Amino acid sequence: MENRVTSEFEKSFEALAEMLRNKHGLNGEAVDAISNSVKDIVMQMIRLMKEGKTAHEKFFSDIILNSVDAIIGFDEDFRIFLWNKGAENIFGYSREEAMGKDFQFLIPGYLLEKGEKTFLIEEVRKKGFIANYETERITKSGETKSVSISRFSIFDEQNKSIGSVGIVRDITLVKKLQQELREKENLALIGEVVSSVAHSLSNPLNIISGNADYLMLNKKPGDDEYEELQAIINETTRITRSIRHLLNFSRPIKSNRKLNDLNEVIQRIALNVKHISGNKDIKIKKEIDDAVGKFEFDAEQIEESILNIVTNAIQAIPSKGEITLAVKRKNGNAVISISDNGLGIPKENIDKIFKPFFSTKEYGKGTGLGLSIVKRVVAEHGGNISVRSIPGKGTAFTIELPA
Repeated sequence: MENRVTSEFEKSFEALAEMLRNKHGLNGEAVDAISNSVKDIVMQMIRLMKEGKTAHEKFFSDIILNSVDAIIGFDEDFRIFLWNKGAENIFGYSREEAMGKDFQFLIPGYLLEKGEKTFLIEEVRKKGFIANYETERITKSGETKSVSISRFSIFDEQNKSIGSVGIVRDITLVKKLQQELREKENLALIGEVVSSVAHSLSNPLNIISGNADYLMLNKKPGDDEYEELQAIINETTRITRSIRHLLNFSRPIKSNRKLNDLNEVIQRIALNVKHISGNKDIKIKKEIDDAVGKFEFDAEQIEESILNIVTNAIQAIPSKGEITLAVKRKNGNAVISISDNGLGIPKENIDKIFKPFFSTKEYGKGTGLGLSIVKRVVAEHGGNISVRSIPGKGTAFTIELPA
């Protein structure tokens, strides 16, 4: 552009000098003085225009490169040629690591199988853009993040497509907060319904159970109606237990933290296993670490939570197996591990086990609230819980509590 302007000016400069000599009769010295003055002014204007354009380009370049959102440029072969600091922060890959790669390395495998890459390409090719498309992406560390994607085509001066630009926003926290809000709303609704149902059923259930107990006083196994009465007692007990679980789940969990010894809790649970394992041959292995020491936690809630996981482990062991209860100190936290060599958890269920009312047990064998309550108890203590499982080999739950 600068050369073009300069070339055009040289032509105009010659015409101006000719006009000053012929039309106005100026001598060569005067013509040179006027022409040089005009030339200096024009060249200064060109320099100012050039500097202004450079500053303008730098301003927008800094916005793009330093944006909090990931701004990623793709060529016609969908390979990355622009990778800003926002992309580095969100995905963990440096600019050097990302440049020249096909963007599919960011897409989770299950979404690739569903054809998401092809969908995005076709959608942008057909419409020229895609706006606020919510999906998931994989970071360098293997973390899955929820993202919102806007993408649009870019064209050259001949209106020919030369690639596209994507703007990716990390909405993981937003999704988490939305999920928590939905869960709280569901809990409030459950609380209202359960309280009403519990109030309506408690008295009739107590009457039924009480009368059945009374009729059983003079009965013994093998007597007429013994099995029927026993079935009534068992079922009313099961219904009462389910209602109690629902009530506990619908109420806010408040921990009463006191100075307690976690190792003592583990010892009590180990002693209780023989009473809940039934006819199964379950061996309990304890790994106690005295370095954990005493710290503040609600012993009753934590004991019930661990016992809930142990009960699930017993149910996952067909007839004979081993459960390991381990406690250790790590980075200022008390780490509790409950592992078994049972049937394990199918891969498709791992992400569901902490959700309310999810259960793989037979009808009447559980409410599907146990692990969701455990997760709430751990969260109330400021800790976290995770699970690893290999189908056919076993499962390991890990609870970390601030100590």
